[in-house]
Amino acid sequence: MLNLFLLYGTLLKYMDCYKDVKGTIYDYDAFTLNGKEHIQFKQYAGKHVLFVNVATYCGLTAQYPELNALQEELKPFGLVVLGFPCNQFGKQEPGENSEILPGLKYVRPGGGYVPNFQLFEKGDVNGETEQKVFTFLKQSCPHPSEIMGSIKHISWEPIMVHDIRWNFEKFLVGPDGVPVMRWFHRTPVSTVKSDILAYMKQFKTK
Repeated sequence: MLNLFLLYGTLLKYMDCYKDVKGTIYDYDAFTLNGKEHIQFKQYAGKHVLFVNVATYCGLTAQYPELNALQEELKPFGLVVLGFPCNQFGKQEPGENSEILPGLKYVRPGGGYVPNFQLFEKGDVNGETEQKVFTFLKQSCPHPSEIMGSIKHISWEPIMVHDIRWNFEKFLVGPDGVPVMRWFHRTPVSTVKSDILAYMKQFKTK
């Protein structure tokens, strides 16, 4: 089901994921930002998990504090936000893993900001060296936009129709580990929150 809404004259949308997805996120894992902890995603069984590819020096980095608020507000309902720094879009995450938290704290968004959700090691989300969990997420969910973007911003190969277009795209995974929803990067976090709450209502009625 394709869902559309108007914001500042721009048509934005989210897309429900395919119903016949094979596998779950529990088949995948990643190292935390400091490289000290290897997390198996099966530890999130029973949780609603929001995957976000993030960047420090992006116009959308202002979403970071909003993601903190989302994590805080929906944690009692079983939501877990996970952030994956990536430098593939405008080279807006250029630093080493050790530089990301200081950049967030002192530069952008700055003001002492500290994420209250788990960040993982920097890596690719598109192309030959993309993280396998993102291969799974992208194959499970059609992209909300038919537009690939400008070729000058595409630095990876091969280029696939379901590729992530920019920083701060989001995928929601249900409590069974199966992806259920994908958002365009410019979708406001407030709208993402409303969509997640609407999705969660079905679990309250069971």
